[in-house]
Amino acid sequence: MSKPTRRASLALLAALTACSARQPVPTPDSTPAPVVQAQAPAARPAPVSPTLRLPTQVRPSGYSAALTLDPASPTFQGVVDIDLDVKEATDVLWLHGRYLTVKEASLTVGGKPVALTQTKGSGDFLGFIPEAPLAPGAAHLRLAYEGQLSEREVSGSFRAQEDGAWYAYTQFEPLGARRVFPCFDEPGFKVPWQLTFHVPKGNVAVTNTPLVAEEPGAHGGTTYRFARTQPLPSYLIAFGVGPFEFLEAGPSGEKGVRTRIITPKGRTAEGAYAAKVTPEILGHLEKYFGIPFPYEKLDVMAIPLFGGAMEHPGLVTFNSELILSKAAEDTLGRQRGFYNVQTHELAHQWFGNFVTMSWWDDLWLNEAFASWATPRIVEGAQPSWDVPLERVRGRSFALSADSLVSARRIRQPIEAEGDVLNAFDGITYGKGSAVLAMAESWLGRDVFQRGVRRYLSAHAHGNATAKDFLDALSAEAGTDVSGVLGSFLDQGGAPVVSTRLDCSGKVPVVKLSQRRFLPVGSTGDAKQLWKVPLCVRYGTGAQAGRACTVLEGAEAELPLAEAKACPTWVLPNAEGAGYYRAAVDGQMLGRLLSTDSRQLSRAERIALLGDVQALVNAGSLPAADALGLLPGLAGEKDRQVFQASLDLANLLRPSMLSDARRADRERFLRDTYGARARALGFTPRAKEDEDTRLLRPTLLWLAGRQGRDPKLVAEARQLMGKWLVDSTAVAPEVVDPMLAIAAANGDAALHGKLLAALAGEKERKKREHLVDALSSFTDPALVRENLKLLLDPAQDLRELRTLMYGAGNVETRDVAFAFVKEHYDALAARMPEDSVAGLAWVGASYCDPVHRQELAAFFTERAAKAPGGPRTLAQVLEVVDLCIAFKAAQGPGIESFLASPRKVPALSSR
Repeated sequence: MSKPTRRASLALLAALTACSARQPVPTPDSTPAPVVQAQAPAARPAPVSPTLRLPTQVRPSGYSAALTLDPASPTFQGVVDIDLDVKEATDVLWLHGRYLTVKEASLTVGGKPVALTQTKGSGDFLGFIPEAPLAPGAAHLRLAYEGQLSEREVSGSFRAQEDGAWYAYTQFEPLGARRVFPCFDEPGFKVPWQLTFHVPKGNVAVTNTPLVAEEPGAHGGTTYRFARTQPLPSYLIAFGVGPFEFLEAGPSGEKGVRTRIITPKGRTAEGAYAAKVTPEILGHLEKYFGIPFPYEKLDVMAIPLFGGAMEHPGLVTFNSELILSKAAEDTLGRQRGFYNVQTHELAHQWFGNFVTMSWWDDLWLNEAFASWATPRIVEGAQPSWDVPLERVRGRSFALSADSLVSARRIRQPIEAEGDVLNAFDGITYGKGSAVLAMAESWLGRDVFQRGVRRYLSAHAHGNATAKDFLDALSAEAGTDVSGVLGSFLDQGGAPVVSTRLDCSGKVPVVKLSQRRFLPVGSTGDAKQLWKVPLCVRYGTGAQAGRACTVLEGAEAELPLAEAKACPTWVLPNAEGAGYYRAAVDGQMLGRLLSTDSRQLSRAERIALLGDVQALVNAGSLPAADALGLLPGLAGEKDRQVFQASLDLANLLRPSMLSDARRADRERFLRDTYGARARALGFTPRAKEDEDTRLLRPTLLWLAGRQGRDPKLVAEARQLMGKWLVDSTAVAPEVVDPMLAIAAANGDAALHGKLLAALAGEKERKKREHLVDALSSFTDPALVRENLKLLLDPAQDLRELRTLMYGAGNVETRDVAFAFVKEHYDALAARMPEDSVAGLAWVGASYCDPVHRQELAAFFTERAAKAPGGPRTLAQVLEVVDLCIAFKAAQGPGIESFLASPRKVPALSSR
């Protein structure tokens, strides 16, 4: 998926206390037996609540649930029947439940009722104590309860309005199912589910499986009964209720399963691209995995306010503005974004759904694989998109995140619920997929594919662990791969591999060494070691060669046995396939970066630029030397290489520059990129190639928003006025940079126009554009006005989150931090609970010890109470610490570079 959320509030945990004396809530299709109360025998001690995981004495074998739900109401009624398999004798049944009021409970064993006493455990645990201990065997638990349809959350069950109509949606991964069903809410409990919905007139219900019956319901409503699912964990159950409309796509996959795009009323035409490409994507995935799509239908549903996408079997869900677009407003960027994300979500139908991790410490078996599969599949389906090159850039981003001491491991032990939430990060997704790509390159694509197929076939419709996958891969590889992959899965950080060419003997040798890569100022231990599969490429004149090994110790030698002479250049990471940083001496780096060295592939050039940035961050290369490369790369025609070069521009961090040098930074960006941006302009031309269309927004943003190019600013202001009147007056692909440029240079009058437009706008996409524009203002007084909206009860805070994080830039971070300090409790009470920890990022752009201390003092106690908060705060503080150290080490050189622009310098190293 594309990242879930979880919320909790101690004040509302009281709703989970025993309340069996209340009257049952009637539902049209069932009348639960009243709870049979029994006092626990005096001799029996009070049950000890679980603290993280459910006990294993009792397991579910199946669920049937009926929900009476009106999207216009803030509550719903539920009845759930759970078939139980008592594995060992037990004196208490434990389930998960959050914000649920259980009104009735009954237990049947051998056809006879068993009296129950309800008890509240710690956290989300609900307990039911039978009058006598349960013996091994079958049992049946029925619960009637009430739950919430939240207008605050995007987890559990939540509701939102579209064009005046109410809709209800769900997002259960990782811990949201317990907000809707009292259940065994862990991935290892994988069983069939059957769902029934009673909904008011005018509403439709959809869920994971096909509809089997539609019947008249109470008060003119409708009852929808759905087929039983194949075995699924609770987090993969999903449903929606509302006045949906359906766009039929072509049948998908070998079995020709029915495929539909589900949209809010009146928006089906906007799903045309999704309907076109979804069957195509599924076909490519089936071909790779060698297993037909495992489920009975494929619906794809648009959800407003939800931040990503989720892979539920039979009911994949997407942020509505990612999946839907009017033809006149569509862009290449949105279409490619949907295609990539849909590939990710549909890859999950095998990795995650068909075979599910046993516990959250192996989340990478879901997310890393879906992230790895995306470029692998899109590479063949859309070869012109250069997705393998984007993978190389993604690997560099993952390495940067992995350089933090506070970063997780891929297989991080789960010791608290917050660890589950933290697992959905750039390490699981980015590092995990990069490590898999490295393994595929090392073993070969055919071997890796056979290992994937063996793993899936062996654990079909079941659960699995990292060991299961490594065993399958080892069997196909003919060697144990666990040592190599385990060294990347089970420890944090990544190696930097240093190379030195030695031609003193008969055969040239590359001398290799490794240590942990650490940025300047890091407190990490550099002495970590990995088992690193690596290949180097080398060349002399027109001749090039390749040599590979697995670097297992701190040092090794790699003979270049096929080299006919001493190479003139050696590249330590062939095709950028290895998950490591590469370091060479200054002379060799200069050769590799030379315009005369055209033997490097595009992927290798991109990887090399990422490594240059890393060397600067480590203090091994002067920042000014790297920045000196930018003018020469500003005209680079290869879009992928050009985009990679822009990562070097991130060395010009406004947070570490004086006011005078920030102005010089703007001038440097204008001088370097302005001419190209102005030449492209805001108006696309006929017959432009796709790379030009994709590059235009980047250049406009760089020169106009960051560089404040006066011509671009003036034109953006003029275009914004037209766009506010007619959204088709501006080419869709430049709306975002146009709004950002105009707003960043906007005044109170423009701000007022945007606020007025937001107040009167109903269309979701344009509202998102308006909120993004407001978040781009840099006038502190206007940012204060933005932030007030976050406390306005008439506003949906889920729609306005960018106003907070947009305010964290250098110009307005003091305003944002002061606002958070003054209103933290009010914000925390309104935000989705899983988002509260992220408030600490409002101070991440500080780069001085005083503010670092203020951040720690304010957030430490508060972060401890927020889901996932301690690790989030640790990362924020480490980012600030590293900025302080980087500023001390590289700041003077950067300021000197900006004050006195110069030509490309000769590279040197420290």
